[in-house]
Amino acid sequence: MATDLQSASLFSSVATKAFLKRARSCARRMKKQNEDKKERHEKTPLTLRQVVCLSVVGGTNFLNGMMSGWTAVLPKLQDDTSRFTVTEDDVSWLVSLTFIMGFVISPLAGSMAEHVGPRRLLVVTMFPVAGFWLLQAYSPYLWLLYLGRALLASSSAVMYTVVQPLVAELCPPRIRGLASVLPELFGCVGLLLSYLLASLLSWDMATAVSAAPFLPLSLMILLVPESPYWLVRKKRIEAAERSLRLLLGRDGRVAEELEAIRSTTTHRQSQVRDQVRELRKAHNVIPVVLMLSVFVLRELGGKGPVFNYTVYMFRKAGVRLDAFYCTVFVGVARLASTCVSACTLDLVGRKPLLAATAAICAVSEGVAGAFLFLEVEGAAWVPLASVIVFVVGYGIGLGPIPWVYLGELLPTPVRSLGAALITFGYSITYFTINFVFLKVIASLGLGLTMLVFGTANLAIALIVVFFIPETKGRTLQDMEKAFIPQQVVRVKVGLLDEDKTSSESSVKEGKGKDENSELALLAAT
Repeated sequence: MATDLQSASLFSSVATKAFLKRARSCARRMKKQNEDKKERHEKTPLTLRQVVCLSVVGGTNFLNGMMSGWTAVLPKLQDDTSRFTVTEDDVSWLVSLTFIMGFVISPLAGSMAEHVGPRRLLVVTMFPVAGFWLLQAYSPYLWLLYLGRALLASSSAVMYTVVQPLVAELCPPRIRGLASVLPELFGCVGLLLSYLLASLLSWDMATAVSAAPFLPLSLMILLVPESPYWLVRKKRIEAAERSLRLLLGRDGRVAEELEAIRSTTTHRQSQVRDQVRELRKAHNVIPVVLMLSVFVLRELGGKGPVFNYTVYMFRKAGVRLDAFYCTVFVGVARLASTCVSACTLDLVGRKPLLAATAAICAVSEGVAGAFLFLEVEGAAWVPLASVIVFVVGYGIGLGPIPWVYLGELLPTPVRSLGAALITFGYSITYFTINFVFLKVIASLGLGLTMLVFGTANLAIALIVVFFIPETKGRTLQDMEKAFIPQQVVRVKVGLLDEDKTSSESSVKEGKGKDENSELALLAAT
C-alpha cells in the first residue's frame, strides 16, 4: 500500500513537472510569436493607396455631419412660405427622420453588406446622395422634402453600419486608431460646414451647396478595393489576394496577411444565419453586448441633447448667447478635440482614453446638474463651462473611440451582424432620448436630468475599466482570442506547436518518447 502511494506520488510529481514545463514552453512560444508579429507589422510600409482608401472610406461620414448640421436651416425654412408651409410638428419630424430611418435600415444594412460586400454596398449607397440633397433643395412640395430627407437618412444609416468595420479590415494595426477616428473627424467637419452654410445662405442654397462634396467622393470610392475578409468568406481567394496587393503594394507581406485572414475566416460565416449561429457562442456575443452597452449608455449620458439642444440648455441655465455663436462654438470645440484624439489614440491607447473621457463627461454633467439643482445664484457660467468640458471630452474619447472599438473588437464571424445590431440599438436610444428630452426636463428639471446623464457616463467608465480590453497595436486575429478563455487558447496553440515540433525534429520526438516510457514504467510500478 505504501509502495503504491509512493509510486502515485512520484508519478504525480513527474507529470506536474512535465505539464509545467510544457506550459512555460508554450507561453514563451506565444510571447515570441506575438513579438515577431508586432515587429512585422511595424516594419510593413504604409502605402499611398492605403492612405487614399482610408481617407475616402472615412470621408463618407461627411454625410452624417452635414445631416446633423442641416437642422440649423430649419428656422429659415419656416420663414420661407413661398413654396410650402413648415409647422413646428414638421420641424420635429424632419429632425427625427434621421433616427427613425436608422433603426429601420440598420438591421437590413448588415445583411446587405454580407450579401453584396461592404465596399460595393457603400458605392451603391453614396452615388445618389448628391441627388437627394438637390431633391431637398428644389422640392416644390413638402412631401418631396420629406422624401429627400428620408433617403439621405437611409444612406446615412447604411454608412454608419458599414464604414467602421470596413476601415478596420483595410488598415494595418499600427495606424488603426488614427484611421478609425477619420470618420468622426470628417463628421465634425461636415457639422461645422453645415452650420456655416446655414448662417451665410438661404435654406435652399445651403441645401443645394451641400450636394457638392458628394459628387467627387462617390467617384473616389471606386478606387477602394473590396474587404479581403469578406472575399475570403465568399471563397474568392484570388480576389482577396488582389485586394491585399492593391493595399499593401509590392513590398507588402501579402501571403502572410492572407494566411492570417484565412486562419480566422471561413465560408461558414458568409451567410446571416451562419453569423446568428456564431453569435450564440460566448466569446462572440460578449464583445457585442459590451459595445451595445457602451453605445446605449453614451446616448443615456446626454450626448444627443447636449449637441441638439445646446442653445435651449444655455438659455434654461440662464446663459444668454446668440444661437449662431453657440452652434459654431460647439462645432469648433468638437472638431479641435477630435483632431487631438486622432493624433494621440495610437500613442495613448483606446482603453485609458475612453475611460478617462467618460469620467470627465460624467463629472462635468454632475457639476452642472448640482449647481442647477441647488439653484446657486451668480453661477450661470458653470453650466456653460460644463458643456464646453463635456464637448471637449466627448470629442477626444467618448465620441470616436466607441466607433473604433466597433471595428476592432467585434470578432470576424459576427462583425457585420454585430455592427448592425449595435447601430440598431444606438439609433433607437438616440431617437428616444431626443424625443422625450424636453418632457423629461419639464418634469424633473434640467439639474436632476444632468445628474442622471452623468451617472450613465460614469457607468461607461466602469465598464471600460473592468471588461473591455486594449486593442492598440493588436491585429484583428489577436482580438479574435480576446474573449476566449486563455486555457483554451494555450491548449490549442500548444497542440499545434507540438505537432509542428514533432514533424520537424526527430530528436525531440525521441526525447518525448523516453519521458512517456518513464511515466508508463512508474505507473506500472
